[in-house]
Amino acid sequence: CGGTLKGLNGTIESPGFPYGYPNGANCTWVIIAEERNRIQIVFQSFALEEEYDYLSLYDGHPHPANFRTRLTGFHLPPPVTSTKSVFSLRLTSDFAVSAHGFKVYYEELQSSSCGNPGVPPKGILYGTRFDVGDKIRYSCVTGYILDGHPQLTCIANSVSTASWDFPVPICRAEDACGGTMRGSSGIISSPNFPNEYHNNADCTWTIVAEPGDTISLIFTDFQMEEKYDYLEIEGSEPPTIGISGMNIPPPVISNKNWLRLHFVTDNNHRYRGFSAHYQVKKAIDFKSRGFKLFPGKDNSNKFSILNEGGIKQASNLCPDPGEPENGKRIGSDFSLGATVQFSCDEDYVLQGSKSITCQRIAEVFAAWSDHRPVCKVKTCGSNLQGPGGTFTSPNFPFQYDSNAQCVWVITAINTNKVIQINFEEFDLEIGYDTLTIGDGGEVGDPKTVLQVLTGSFVPDLIVSLSNQMWLHLQTDESVGSIGFKVSYKEIEKESCGDPGTPLYGIREGDGFSNRDVLRFECQFGFELIGEKSIICQENNQWSANIPICIFPCLSNFTAPMGTVLSPDYPEGYGNNLNCIWTIISDPGSRIHLSFNDFDLESQFDFLAVKDGDSPDSPILGTFTGAEVPSHLTSNGHILRLEFQADHSMSGRGFNITYNTFGHNECPDPGVPINARRFGDNFQLGSSISVICEEGFIKTQGTETITCMLMDGKVMWSGPIPKCG
Repeated sequence: CGGTLKGLNGTIESPGFPYGYPNGANCTWVIIAEERNRIQIVFQSFALEEEYDYLSLYDGHPHPANFRTRLTGFHLPPPVTSTKSVFSLRLTSDFAVSAHGFKVYYEELQSSSCGNPGVPPKGILYGTRFDVGDKIRYSCVTGYILDGHPQLTCIANSVSTASWDFPVPICRAEDACGGTMRGSSGIISSPNFPNEYHNNADCTWTIVAEPGDTISLIFTDFQMEEKYDYLEIEGSEPPTIGISGMNIPPPVISNKNWLRLHFVTDNNHRYRGFSAHYQVKKAIDFKSRGFKLFPGKDNSNKFSILNEGGIKQASNLCPDPGEPENGKRIGSDFSLGATVQFSCDEDYVLQGSKSITCQRIAEVFAAWSDHRPVCKVKTCGSNLQGPGGTFTSPNFPFQYDSNAQCVWVITAINTNKVIQINFEEFDLEIGYDTLTIGDGGEVGDPKTVLQVLTGSFVPDLIVSLSNQMWLHLQTDESVGSIGFKVSYKEIEKESCGDPGTPLYGIREGDGFSNRDVLRFECQFGFELIGEKSIICQENNQWSANIPICIFPCLSNFTAPMGTVLSPDYPEGYGNNLNCIWTIISDPGSRIHLSFNDFDLESQFDFLAVKDGDSPDSPILGTFTGAEVPSHLTSNGHILRLEFQADHSMSGRGFNITYNTFGHNECPDPGVPINARRFGDNFQLGSSISVICEEGFIKTQGTETITCMLMDGKVMWSGPIPKCG
């Protein structure tokens, strides 16, 4: 059986089809097309003894390096299109039961043809032309919902061959979980996450981007019943990845403009499941920080860091995982339960697992427990020791290098202590540049991973479980960012470290050991954003970041004294703001404003102070720029502050304190820096004196000022003195 086939089209049948193939069969068919053309096979019938008999497909000659997938069972597979001018099929059967076999139609595709993409179960295809420029549409039968892109267009890609711009959609039952995800970023989680998922779940999510774009998927949590509950990912390299168990997987990067996630659970144990953040990278993506611009990724030059994984098959053998370049593999047994190990040459860092095991997943296919690691040349990093210190990414605070592989290992001098790190600054290209942090000194071991960080959001603190911690920075070939600055120190074991107290916040509790709880609230006038309490967990990590206390954009103040801050002061107030604050004191009193700091985008962002509570009240002052305004005093018992920011640029913002005083009083003038004040009575007719400290002289005002009536207003006779 088997043979070499040439010609524009033809049919392949298993021996004896449809009456059953022989036992012990080992048949290989090699289809050869004209150079630059491709081959598409369409299954017209398929039935092989599940798990024991299988059809292997090779994208090229039947060599392990060209292995594509293995098919078994009784479901009709979708069409398969080669990427080369050679495609091979190999039928292998055991010495027992057989089924009726398969029938395949093959066709040579011109470079201008995408080929028939097939019809999903419960789906309907509209369109019969599959050349460049042709469009087809899909819908589902009643009771099913279409997930994916309903319209596919045949386009010419970067290597002048035709391909569909989106994957074939699927049809799922109306009450099934999953869905289609669009947009530049988002989060996908298993049902009920972070609580336990259901038994017998079958969920499919499709992330769809524009042609030429790529998608990164970064897992933040992953807990599944080993082997029996699993997540399949399609659209990356290799074509299918199977993931199971309790370790956070490495990032997945698509080699197409889509990713499909298929989550399956059995009828037994349940765990938290998974949560992953996805980010779409545009085909051309410019990010400038005043340095250099790079073109983004496309299908011709985007490479996944993932190399080999759980390829769907039904046999007792896993595929040959190969050897990493600049490294070696120890072990050549690929049967179920076997383990192989990897190591790298000197000056190379292992990215991935040091050892992987061939295991059965969901009784459907055999797969390695993780991807084959890769060995990357170590370009930067160092070995660091306690008790404390600081280090940064290369070139910080300027753009870090492309294609960097940096490794830092921090070791506590005291072996009875652990390592705590906190980030003073952090900004990586989201989704494509990552910092992986692990416990111990085995760099890259997935079992020790504590966090995988990207973008600009990071935990307040990260603490190791042992006296060592490793950090691995990986950057891709395109745009970078400023990187990070990290401080580290040794702390006691079974501790999460002191997370601090929020600015303008109050903390209850001062214990940082495992199971200790900290509670937070904000000062008067501020709103708490985040968790009101956090607990130190057994893994030495706080259950959440500390909350923040923000100043609301709309608020009334009735306390006799207080503070008014621009949003997010002093970090910058953002754009498109329209904030109004009203300060209300007792009738018969007045309000005094002291400007402690002031920085707004000049001429475009403004703060107006009005003498009353309505928009039409008299304006006491309108301020912009970076000059700190003088003190202001109301004529009545209400002040209205209106802050407006436009759509671009911002400054630091402002910090204003206020206090209230009676109609026959002057406002509290405060105590000048480097001086002493004599007198605490601010009633009409009272005086205060200021004397400079030794070594300082008066630079403004007179030594004594008096509260007096001038032009119908109660005010000080002059500005309070300053000493310099």
